[in-house]
Amino acid sequence: MWKAAIEAIQQNNTEWLHKNRLIFQQFFFQQNLKPQGQLSKEALTHHYQGKLFKLFLAEDYQGLALDLHQGAKWIENASFLDGNWGWLLGIGVGGAYFADYCDEEIAQQYFSAENAIVAGSGKPCDQAKPAENGFEITGNWKYCSGSEQASFFTAVTLVDKKPQAFIIPTSLAKIKQDWNAIGLPLTCSHSIEVEKALIPKNYFFDLSQPPRKNNYPISTYSFLGFAMACFAPVITGITKSLFHDAENFLTTKKDVWQTYQPERFQLISKKIEKVKIEIEKRSDTFYQVVEKSWNSHLQQKNTLQDELMNSGQNLADYCYAEACAIIPLLGMDAIEKTAEIQKQFQDLQTAYQHMIFRSFNL
Repeated sequence: MWKAAIEAIQQNNTEWLHKNRLIFQQFFFQQNLKPQGQLSKEALTHHYQGKLFKLFLAEDYQGLALDLHQGAKWIENASFLDGNWGWLLGIGVGGAYFADYCDEEIAQQYFSAENAIVAGSGKPCDQAKPAENGFEITGNWKYCSGSEQASFFTAVTLVDKKPQAFIIPTSLAKIKQDWNAIGLPLTCSHSIEVEKALIPKNYFFDLSQPPRKNNYPISTYSFLGFAMACFAPVITGITKSLFHDAENFLTTKKDVWQTYQPERFQLISKKIEKVKIEIEKRSDTFYQVVEKSWNSHLQQKNTLQDELMNSGQNLADYCYAEACAIIPLLGMDAIEKTAEIQKQFQDLQTAYQHMIFRSFNL
């Protein structure tokens, strides 16, 4: 099923996506080797062949070097099929941003590999201790999505009290298997830890310094804009999936509600249709902004970060608000643990918890 699913997300084959969504969710579950997620060898082979974790990686590193809006739509389509898949892609492709900040030889070694998948955390942990030709590091980092299939990790530590990012070979890291959120259960978003790991100096990279020039300039694009382009599509895809479940749920209640609660049936039916139309409208606007921003960046002009961030935020906020509004209208059956809509709702709640969607401005 992988070949057909990958072609469908790439070609935006909505007919296939809608027809096979629930079947794919069962398939995706079976394609994981651990309860908290670890993609099977078969799954990873298809991902490597399709370079699905290299959507935004330059050709120098054997990447697809896609236009940002194109890859973002692939992530949305994957999220529609299964939120776990979309999240793994959204997270997995993000590491491409760091490639041209890294030492050139190290970047080629880690990012060019066929099985290159990055997992990690951006939160600083511990103080690095100087050691011969590098640093000794002890620390742990939470929420490293995709950890079970990562080929290397990135993390942040303090060097002379200043945050510094660095690469951790998987051989030096221990996965704690502590991911326990209400949704996205198959994303293996575990903590990783290292104990007195010796990290060479050339494994460190500084995001405050200019990266190497590249014909595919992802590393000079707005970091926040790139993150929004990867994560807003996950929210969008999961929400579209949720409203398909709401529509299916309504169909099962049609005879009873039309007979005894016709006003309820009409209200919910109209609301579902209205939201589906509005999400399409808002997501189209978002992708137009992403495309405009990326093209502007390619011309070495302003990346329109504020416009992109506002568009993505408005889209995500709308999706979450409408999902929260529809569930109570559906009644008690919709909050059964086995209700199909609950998978999407819990995945959405978990994905929307990402800090990219938070603002604490008064």
